[in-house]
Amino acid sequence: MGYFAFFLLLTLTSLLWSAACTAAAARSDRSRTRGWWLFLALALPVLALLPFLAATAYLAFGIFLRPNWFGPVLTVVLSSLIGGIWITRAGMASVPPSNAAFAERWPVIGLFGLAILAKGVSFGTLLILDNAVAAEARGMRVEAAAMMQAAVPPAVADADNAAKLYEQAAAVMADDPAFRVSDSPPLVMDPDVSTDTVTDLLTRHAATLDTIRRAADRENCLFAHDWTRPSVDMLLPEMQPLRLAGRFLALAARRAAAEGRIEEALVDTVRIQKIGRHAATEPIIISQLVGMALDAVALDTLADILPALGPEDLGRLDAPAIRDLVGPPPSIFRGFIGEEALGLSTFADFADARSNLDGLWQLTANPDLAPGTLMRWVSAPVSLLFRVFLLPFDIASHRRMLHDYRQLAALNFDRPQRHAEQQKKIAAIEAALQKDHLPGLVSGVLKPAMAQVFQSQTRAVARHRAAAALVAATKRRLETGTLPESLDALVPGELPTLPLDPFATDAPLRLKVTPEEFLVWSVGPDGEDDGGPQPPDAEHDAGNDDIGLQMRAATAAAR
Repeated sequence: MGYFAFFLLLTLTSLLWSAACTAAAARSDRSRTRGWWLFLALALPVLALLPFLAATAYLAFGIFLRPNWFGPVLTVVLSSLIGGIWITRAGMASVPPSNAAFAERWPVIGLFGLAILAKGVSFGTLLILDNAVAAEARGMRVEAAAMMQAAVPPAVADADNAAKLYEQAAAVMADDPAFRVSDSPPLVMDPDVSTDTVTDLLTRHAATLDTIRRAADRENCLFAHDWTRPSVDMLLPEMQPLRLAGRFLALAARRAAAEGRIEEALVDTVRIQKIGRHAATEPIIISQLVGMALDAVALDTLADILPALGPEDLGRLDAPAIRDLVGPPPSIFRGFIGEEALGLSTFADFADARSNLDGLWQLTANPDLAPGTLMRWVSAPVSLLFRVFLLPFDIASHRRMLHDYRQLAALNFDRPQRHAEQQKKIAAIEAALQKDHLPGLVSGVLKPAMAQVFQSQTRAVARHRAAAALVAATKRRLETGTLPESLDALVPGELPTLPLDPFATDAPLRLKVTPEEFLVWSVGPDGEDDGGPQPPDAEHDAGNDDIGLQMRAATAAAR
């Protein structure tokens, strides 16, 4: 009803303006002046509305955004034009017996006053609609805070909080230039752990490694963030230091394995995964992805360590920590809760004008889209129109989109047959969004690459299954002295079932055994077998998306 009143008042303003200008033209004695008044009567309302008509046309037919306001604006433009033509023709018509123009009897000042009044009332209606949107801001902030509070772990005492130890280690590493260069051993994919550089680094930072280990051994980790006020501009400075800590610990684990300290190497490998799970305690998608990255580092490190195990180490592979290490990866469900809460908080800032369209450009993080001087000058009125006509729909779009993806994340896709179902559901969600021309302007910026997030989760499943196969094969080697020639040979002795490829339909993981390697892999998202994942030092092949783990079989046989 409010929108109908606004467009009705806008049309009334245009018609009153046309009548006022026509009355002024009828009283003019000069034909040229009369022509200017008639031009203003017809052209000015239409010219004033043309930018809005063009904008709504672009939103409706250029980027197919809903709701479609092109129809109502076009109706106002046509009504103003047709009504203006009728008013000018009727107003300039001669009235007998004096043959004076009919509009000469119209009160010019009164009509101009009514036009201004109608314009003011239409603007007031716009402000009322804006206030109705702003009234939702408080509720959205409360809802966002409640969602975050439900997803964030409970408060942790400093004595039990791993975050304090990670911060200590991060401060030490930040002061050492060795951790800031790209060829630093902790940053290299497959470093030579026997070099003097590695020896010096591990010796100098023995205390730092001890701090990282003590942090990883703690069950709880909660970094200092005010999750009661979630915002997309919240900084997460701990993520990069956690990744560096995990890689540094991987370097130490590889060195320990090379020197025969197998127990220490395995314990440190488990700790790497725990660091990843500490990173994933932050209830947003980026934290979950960092956790997955550290989880992948842990499994790669395990694959490097396993060939160094001897028969006396067989019992170590049955430890609960190793079973957890290669078990199913954690769920990403909490990350979607956080993403929805962050979105609601961001929408609340737009709703009560704490952020305007300048903030939308900032959300894109693209300097090429930074608003110019003219855009900053018109930002306030355009932001008002955005809040009134687009933001409510944008909020509904965000809620629907995150609800669908959160429901999808809640399902357990670790079952072999579920990946195809997952892809179908993602495709269905994306198709529904596309059909309804979703997401909106802000929700489109806030929307992460959801399909890629789920794909990362499935990649993690593939890596974990490959790691379980490597552990099982290593057990067989330690018992018999040789590695198996097929994964079937490990069932049911070392593996309860044949590990299936989550990216294929009812097909097992692939295996390649040579004198140099024992390679287990998945065909990857494209469903095509590319012969196994590329080695770290191989030239990049964009067409190879296989996912797996490699164990140096020659080293294992030498034991």
